Amino acid sequence: MIKAVIFDLDGVLVDSEHLHIKAEKQTLLKHGVRISSEELHRYTGTTASFMFTELINRYKLNTTFMKMFDEKEKILFNLLRHKVKPTKGVTHLLMELRRKNIKLAIASSSHKKLIDYLLEQMDIAGCFDFVVASEDVACGKPDPEIFLKAANGLSASPDECLVIEDSKLGVRAAKKAGMKCVGYRNPHSGDQDLSEADIVIDNFSELNLEELLA
Repeated sequence: MIKAVIFDLDGVLVDSEHLHIKAEKQTLLKHGVRISSEELHRYTGTTASFMFTELINRYKLNTTFMKMFDEKEKILFNLLRHKVKPTKGVTHLLMELRRKNIKLAIASSSHKKLIDYLLEQMDIAGCFDFVVASEDVACGKPDPEIFLKAANGLSASPDECLVIEDSKLGVRAAKKAGMKCVGYRNPHSGDQDLSEADIVIDNFSELNLEELLA
């Protein structure tokens, strides 16, 4: 029996992955690197620290992770200012899960400041019992730490948890944690391989909650 559902944030609760990609492209262009969306989508689900550190080394950039991170955040918050909205169907899903007394958490590779901002803008902060952000874990996805920490925060065992993810790395982390996983195919998240998920959906209306939680 599923007692807790753990949501990824970007690309699942909010359709924001394309804005992250846009902000990352603009940031890298400031440093003379023209990068494709496909290359950046390889990092979907992991932390900014891992991504920027790897890109700085690969392109031999004379900068630091924190400088690039701050540059991206300024661009991203400007892009989000007028475009924050919940993913279609997800608010209804949250309400249904709350009605069934299912515990809810967020396990996101974004930092807490961004998570708080997005939840406030979408008016869904009160739906969640626990939040794990990038600064709360030592290892990012596909390491299972973030989901295990979320389960612990909900006082649930891994086999009582269901994860909803839109990225290959996130799905892999959920399965490594010993949890059931729904792969949400978001077109803005790139061509993600979600084959390790227990089921894959294109729309939240496809979910049969009675079957899913049994």
